[in-house]
Amino acid sequence: MRPETPIGASPAPRRRKRSTLVLGVLITLVGVLGTSMLVRSAGDRIDVLAVARDVPVGQEITAEDLTTAALPEDPALQPVKASEKDNVIGRRATAPLHRGELLANSQIHGGKTLPDGQELVAVEVQRGAAPSDALAPGDQVKVVSTPGKDEAAPASGAKSAPQEIEAKVVKVGASNASGAVVIQVAVASTDSAQLAARAATGRVAIVLSAKG
Repeated sequence: MRPETPIGASPAPRRRKRSTLVLGVLITLVGVLGTSMLVRSAGDRIDVLAVARDVPVGQEITAEDLTTAALPEDPALQPVKASEKDNVIGRRATAPLHRGELLANSQIHGGKTLPDGQELVAVEVQRGAAPSDALAPGDQVKVVSTPGKDEAAPASGAKSAPQEIEAKVVKVGASNASGAVVIQVAVASTDSAQLAARAATGRVAIVLSAKG
């Protein structure tokens, strides 16, 4: 004979079905909430400017140097907004710009252009070759060529005496580990190429003119 099923015993399969249904509803709700949070987070993102290719200090920034990136809005970050791109183009980099980094206002010169007939040149001077602690934007200076290690300094008044180029300080950078400092100066357009060539040799010094 078959064993009789006890009267009053609840059918287990029905309970399992109900539990499975409740679990499925919960999983669906969690998924919907998660998607909603992601959409909301994406809505808080802002478009900012980033560097598309390396730009050396002192060089004018072009449209090809810039790209855009979308970032979550964060008060701790202060990149230049993408809407300001037209105002950035034509300005000069006050620090080396590296591809992939965000663009900050501190990395670009405050004005778009220099006065007519002037150009910006970045001059790196070695430790002790400039009174960097005393220099400030607006100071009038002389940029002087210096002899190499194996060259003797020319006598005063000699034809081969180092030539001087008049310049105006625009920005004084921070010294690096070796004590070298990058000083950005505005010079006459007729002197800019010559000064840039001298600065590339690393054999220059800056003399601060007397302040009026």
